[in-house]
Amino acid sequence: MKFSIKSYVLLLILVCNGYYTQTQLQSKRTNFLSDNIKYSVLDSIVENAVIDFIQDPQNCGFSIGIIKDTSVYFYNYGETVRGNNVIPKQNTIYEIGSVTKTFCGILLGYAITEGKVKLDDDIRKYMPGQYPNLETNKQAIQIKHLANHSSGLPVIPEDIRSQTDFDSLNPYKNYDKAKLFGYLRTAKLSSEPGELCQYSNTGMALLGIILENVYNKSFEELIKEKICNQNNMNNTTINLNEYQLPNFSQGYNNNGTIMPHWELGAFRAAGGIRSCTNDMVSYLRYNLMEKDAAVKLAHISTINKNSNIALAWHIINTKYNNELMWHNGATYGFSSFCGFIKAKKAGVVVLSNTSFNIDFIGLSILKYLQK
Repeated sequence: MKFSIKSYVLLLILVCNGYYTQTQLQSKRTNFLSDNIKYSVLDSIVENAVIDFIQDPQNCGFSIGIIKDTSVYFYNYGETVRGNNVIPKQNTIYEIGSVTKTFCGILLGYAITEGKVKLDDDIRKYMPGQYPNLETNKQAIQIKHLANHSSGLPVIPEDIRSQTDFDSLNPYKNYDKAKLFGYLRTAKLSSEPGELCQYSNTGMALLGIILENVYNKSFEELIKEKICNQNNMNNTTINLNEYQLPNFSQGYNNNGTIMPHWELGAFRAAGGIRSCTNDMVSYLRYNLMEKDAAVKLAHISTINKNSNIALAWHIINTKYNNELMWHNGATYGFSSFCGFIKAKKAGVVVLSNTSFNIDFIGLSILKYLQK
């Protein structure tokens, strides 16, 4: 869930306006697995977008899903586990990291349309105990502030690393709800709620817990009931079953070192979902079609100051004057990008089992799909 709004938005603007040049690698891998037949123009666009990444010997594998109008395309490169000579497939499962937050935003859309919560509700209405510290200048944190990263809460709780059971390679694993609420009783806000977008996994984790409380269901149950089941997203979940585990790829950090699969504790809503490109293309279609009022609501901007954010989805305008809605994600072993342009009926998802940022791949493809 590593993220810097300033740096990523800058990257997005540069790519969408054609100014970004991929880094030339000092050493390259010339032999790699790929199912790209390199026949169509799109095949060539994808190959050009990914070649530097897959030729870096420290990167392992990735899968791409593309939707344009009524057509769907899939591409896979590399390996599911380094050295196993097995290319990923449409059902290869990856950690999607902070793309999970967009699911949380849509769940919030449902909670609002179903009368469970209101965007301007004081979050303390849904929290146990007293939290006089969660306001500044008499401005309390509202539900929408959790969804658009303007709550003033930190990226992660300051005490997370001081926990006696802290795992540096799986940092959220043992941070449960009790620890989170204990921290929130003394947390200090960095800005007045609603004034400044400052990315906060803490805020999104809290939003997920609030949604669990108002529905009396787990975050995993909610994403399946509200989103996955109606879109045949059968491999999108938090806890993998015995049939899904064999398709779960191994994750690696930027240096090519094996990383453990993350367990998110109280932070499930901020980055705990695992999925595959087959499911995520269905998710893109679901967002592009906007059949549900909840999905439409999740796409409406709730703040446009130093960042333009809806309910978790980030919004930028491209060189071609199209509105791109996007989110990315990263755990210590995986990276992801998910973006779509409603005006062009186009979307791209990229899932990688290396933590190196892969936004440029998705954005290069979306640039072509706008033409």
